[in-house]
Amino acid sequence: MTKRHTLAHVTHEAVEQLGGIGAVLEGLITSPTYKEHVKRSILIGPMASHMAVDPQHRLGEEGKVLYSSIDGVDEGGFGGKFRPIEWAFNVKIVYGTRRFVAQGGHRDGEAEVLLIDVFQINHDRLNVFKLRLWETFGIDSSKYEKSWDFEEYVRLAEPAYYALRALLHEEDLPCVLFSHEFMGMPAVMQAILDGEREFRTVFHAHECATARRIVEDHPGHDTMFYNVMRLARARHMHVEDVFGGLQEFFRHALVSRTHLCDGILAVGDCTRDELKFLNEKFDQKTVDLVFNGIPAKKVDLKAKLASRKMLLDYSTSILGHTPDVLLTHVTRPVISKGLWRDLTVCHHLDEMLGKQGKNGVLYILTSAGGTRRPQDVLAMERNYNWPRSHRPGYPDLVGPEEQLWRDIDAFNFGHRHMQVVLVNQFGWTRSRIGARLPEKMDFADLRRATDVEFGMATYEPFGISPLEPLGCGGICVISAVCGCRAFVDSATGGKGTPNVITADFTKLDHNRSIDDLKAMGQDERDHIEQIVSAEVATEIMRRLPWTDAQRAKLLESGQALVAKMGWDQVVAESLVPVLDRITADAESSGATSGVRRRG
Repeated sequence: MTKRHTLAHVTHEAVEQLGGIGAVLEGLITSPTYKEHVKRSILIGPMASHMAVDPQHRLGEEGKVLYSSIDGVDEGGFGGKFRPIEWAFNVKIVYGTRRFVAQGGHRDGEAEVLLIDVFQINHDRLNVFKLRLWETFGIDSSKYEKSWDFEEYVRLAEPAYYALRALLHEEDLPCVLFSHEFMGMPAVMQAILDGEREFRTVFHAHECATARRIVEDHPGHDTMFYNVMRLARARHMHVEDVFGGLQEFFRHALVSRTHLCDGILAVGDCTRDELKFLNEKFDQKTVDLVFNGIPAKKVDLKAKLASRKMLLDYSTSILGHTPDVLLTHVTRPVISKGLWRDLTVCHHLDEMLGKQGKNGVLYILTSAGGTRRPQDVLAMERNYNWPRSHRPGYPDLVGPEEQLWRDIDAFNFGHRHMQVVLVNQFGWTRSRIGARLPEKMDFADLRRATDVEFGMATYEPFGISPLEPLGCGGICVISAVCGCRAFVDSATGGKGTPNVITADFTKLDHNRSIDDLKAMGQDERDHIEQIVSAEVATEIMRRLPWTDAQRAKLLESGQALVAKMGWDQVVAESLVPVLDRITADAESSGATSGVRRRG
């Protein structure tokens, strides 16, 4: 008989998908395998909307509110459970359900949602909880409470714990409480303090905040950090031995205590190694790899060619010529995505394509200014040929988009056979991109059309987006520090695939000491990146499909690969064994085993 679990997920994406965690929750909750093994999923988060809105909109478009003390709604008689908690902690609670529909609409699922308004929290109770965090785990909240990212989730911890207990039945125990990133760690600590019989705790590492901060802030980025980590671990050193005290960074303070959890999940091998690097208490701690699933959509050659023709037609309308090669990069405009590496590779491609009398275009789809209005898009397109050209200031360039455009504009001026188009917009439809886009084209067409997808990040715990065109026959270029690289290796048995190129920017030309690596500047990193980028460009040229027969072959191998990398496989092979193991430990141990002291 299949053992069925109750899972509670603490996350900032309980109501809407904002990033990678939301995509993971959608993939899990809509998976038939997950539903086979999980009887209840409860999403817990702080209240995001405090305005007077339609009560039914508090849980999103696919949500149904069953209880809301803000709006006077109680459809299921939940007031008897929640009101004592609201009175004790001076909070407001909204509870209901949310329906998830996977991309393509072929899968769906449902979760319960528990939101808590913590703005007017009872500070006497809160201060007692903060004292317990200090006495038991060594968390000095006074250092961090001016940061709302910290304060909000500390405030959430106790009322969320008691509201969750009020919802659980005896047959739901032990409930597995997930901290998705640092946000859920205060709630996990509360469960460790008072609920070790009722709860098992899991830290789901979608990244390692400590490592991200070091990589992003240092001019040597991943080239420096991962080489330093490798050398330091060989000498049994940990991150603070090398980079000094980091306890002033509240995310590090919380994540460095995740060894207290009954289970730790890492989305990639680099994230696992980064956690092990945090301190000696992780040395004997099991960190299980649970990759993110890749959506496995059926794509045939006819559909791919139809989508490709649309993108070629659009390219012709804005470039004035028809390119031979289509490249894309769908991403966020942040330093960790390494967008300058795209231009370095394209610099080498320009010369290589020119020698063959061919041309290419790279579409970088990213936005720091949200979604532009259709009327603004049409005006920019009409007035100055957006997105081929840009102007500073909203509704066009804002924030990091301005420097990115300056780099792209300079690149385009100096190259003939490769051109780059910055599309600073969310979505890919005519209302989002302009009147020149083919009328029926959408984002799925963009994914199907591309020959190459870039994703050469300096820090990328997993990277679902860089692999999205994999099943469409695209060539996906990722960096060696992307967590999805290990998933590809696992799915191919280490034999590789023509659909994925790994760019290893951590490769050094000679051995260096830890101190030499820490002193690495941008010039030295640029030199390494030039060498690696030339190798990547050469490999792209070797693998590019020039005929429909070659495209069909890449499509076939890509479809075969993603069939092994879906959410069902991830849940069955990786997640369920962890759930079974930690809940079996709970059942065999019986009553509480005692609080695990200072982190």
